[in-house]
Amino acid sequence: MRLCIKSLLAALTLALPLGAAEPEDTSEKLEKAFQDWMQKFGIESGALAISYKGEVVRRVGVGRDADDPVELASVSKSITAMCALSLIEDGTWTASTTVVDVMGDGPQVTVGQLMTHSSGYDTDITQGAMSDMLDTPEHVGTTRDSFAAGPQGQAGTYVYTNENYDMLGALIAAQTGAPYDEACAARVLAPLGITAQPSVRTGAFAAYGGWAMSVADYATFHVAHFGPDTPVGRAPAEFPNAEIGGGARYGPGMVWREFRSGHNFWHFGALCLPEQLNVGSFAVQWNGGWAVTAAYDACLEWPAMSALDGALANAVFGGQ
Repeated sequence: MRLCIKSLLAALTLALPLGAAEPEDTSEKLEKAFQDWMQKFGIESGALAISYKGEVVRRVGVGRDADDPVELASVSKSITAMCALSLIEDGTWTASTTVVDVMGDGPQVTVGQLMTHSSGYDTDITQGAMSDMLDTPEHVGTTRDSFAAGPQGQAGTYVYTNENYDMLGALIAAQTGAPYDEACAARVLAPLGITAQPSVRTGAFAAYGGWAMSVADYATFHVAHFGPDTPVGRAPAEFPNAEIGGGARYGPGMVWREFRSGHNFWHFGALCLPEQLNVGSFAVQWNGGWAVTAAYDACLEWPAMSALDGALANAVFGGQ
């Protein structure tokens, strides 16, 4: 299997009914849907956190402790995006701040373009580097040479690549004068009481795929930054974003789509490192109050990942 971090984007959360069920047993339905999905695809261990209207209401561990840290994989990008957004909100950056502005050299690629995978970088040198960086906990940027080379593709066109977020992590470190993980933990995790750190296994690529925390902690982060009462949750179009297709958009750090009078937010991640590490993650927040963070010890293809989205959505919206 190819070495990769995956993200399942526009195909999900597409055609849901108009009303979300809110019975007391919805969290039980979500738990059962997750466990049935794991059994169907032969997954032996995983964890699930369910939140409703901003509160974590259920934690589930299957073959593992529900409160142990899990690999977030590409879901980590949301942490980097919110960290970058904090630098915009405090006036240090704007969405138009460039690599040159921060690093003193490099391409005229903007922070907003990096946050939305629309910088023009259409290759991904991280794919060949992750295996060698495994078990190196400190963040190690792999794209410094790309600063000088510049993007090869068309700026403004969405192309999902880890390279964008690797660069964004390097800019955050350069701007703050602190290691990427320390800067972002202080800005977007510690205020929520979350003490998570980059994974001891994948921390070298934390900015795009290496954070680890419990599913409940990530659920807390997700609601705090993308919930309906947050600036991004209320009006994501007012922040850097790029069109993916099918009504879905990317940014900042999450895929979103308009739904009823609000928005759905989601992101998949996977680390597929043959004979080294095979894990996946999924975070989704539906307009209507329900949200789920899931992690599982398997590297899956798109049909299985899509089936998880469908099973969980059906638990919330089925029969409406």
